Amino acid sequence: MKIATSSSFIYFVYPFLFDAEKFQERAEAIRAAQWQGREQTLLVWRQQEFPEEDLLAYVQRYLNPPPGTWATAYLWKMDHQPLHSPFGWGADARWNLIIPKKEIPFRWGDVPLNGLTLDGVQLALFSIGVAFLSFATTVKSDDISDWLDFLHYFQFIRGQRKVGIRAQRRTGKDQWEPFFPEPAGGVKEHPQGEGTFGDILESILNTGARIGERHSDNAQPDNKWWSEVFVPGQLMPFAVLYADSTEVTDRQIGELLYRVRNFFPANRVLQPTPDDLSYNHPSLLSYGDKMWFVCTLEGGAFIAVNAPDTDFFRRELPRHLKDQYFLLFLIALHQRFALMSLSQDVSEHWLQREERVQTFERIRDRLLNFTARGYFVQVMQREHHHRVYEKWQQVFQLEQLYQEVNDEVREMHEYALSESTKRLENRLNLLGALIGVPSLVIGFLGINIYNITIKGDGLPLWLTVLLVSLGFAFGGFAWWLLSKR
Repeated sequence: MKIATSSSFIYFVYPFLFDAEKFQERAEAIRAAQWQGREQTLLVWRQQEFPEEDLLAYVQRYLNPPPGTWATAYLWKMDHQPLHSPFGWGADARWNLIIPKKEIPFRWGDVPLNGLTLDGVQLALFSIGVAFLSFATTVKSDDISDWLDFLHYFQFIRGQRKVGIRAQRRTGKDQWEPFFPEPAGGVKEHPQGEGTFGDILESILNTGARIGERHSDNAQPDNKWWSEVFVPGQLMPFAVLYADSTEVTDRQIGELLYRVRNFFPANRVLQPTPDDLSYNHPSLLSYGDKMWFVCTLEGGAFIAVNAPDTDFFRRELPRHLKDQYFLLFLIALHQRFALMSLSQDVSEHWLQREERVQTFERIRDRLLNFTARGYFVQVMQREHHHRVYEKWQQVFQLEQLYQEVNDEVREMHEYALSESTKRLENRLNLLGALIGVPSLVIGFLGINIYNITIKGDGLPLWLTVLLVSLGFAFGGFAWWLLSKR
């Protein structure tokens, strides 16, 4: 089988968390982010709207709120200049993915396909404290083994499994020299033009940092304004693969689906069961004849084998996949990681006894805000879109996760509130004792204090204080005995 490179592509997504209370602050930093060009600074990001085609009205208002209303999400695309400039990301350079035993040439950025252009680098921020950085890529080869290897290895951004990237820039006719993006250290730190994708990713995320927060300003990794929420050092793929072959068997198709849904490399020896090769596997959702959506916890894909060579299937459908279906994937991911973030907040703050009520009130407010504005049962009206969204909800177990987090927050908030109420009652009882015991002792003994309650005969003040203190001691001893019982 060969891959139709004119219709196939892969989005790699880096999900992360940030402080939701600094949502607007991060947005302002991203809007103003600049890289230094040859003669002038390059504005890194250009704000844009989420794709609205086929979205229900209330989902549109959540993603793209009307002007003058409180923003709940932002979407930016890396501008053309910083994306292609050698002083920016240098997407026009010659890029190779370095993996064990070979290198795979690839392209990324605003890649033109058959009638459409991929959105090179996108950054989406949601007010709940979840964000996604996504990268559009294609493999230059039509060899299916190169695509499978690329899909498997490109996920690892910190050099795991001996994975790296290498770039070269043209300096003349048939002349090339090592290149690495300047914001990621350039050839000064990467003299051979080799590094990891994590170096580039971190330089892009630094555009959301304030002065003093950038990772280069401090060697401590805790200085980052973002935190990982998926497998550390790993991306999530969303692949669209059009495979063509004059002769293909059901087993070959089944093995292709099996490899893609597990993101196995091409040389991995397989021993799948008949259920693994079934077209009715739980992770598969059929779209048409020999076309499936693949939905897993690790990522997603669309696989088409010998799709009809028509304008819709080869041009229009890939456009839907890069816009509407990719957006469905991000919305479901945003719900999943928002709920995971809330659950993490619960577990981290439960052990902090001080100000527990205020903390859980804040977590409860975040959950209610998410429930009201970000937890959708339906996103799009069309049947295929809605089926895919339901599949993602099922795979990510959103309903169970939501119920679990909702129960955690409610029960722990109620418990913290009852504990606070008990502490308040104890303080009031103590205050009552401080006022009541002296009054009781003085009243029970009929004590008159000389020159205070009576002008004539009465006990001196020091003796009155002594008697009251003895009353406190007796009452405390009685309280201790009762508490021990």
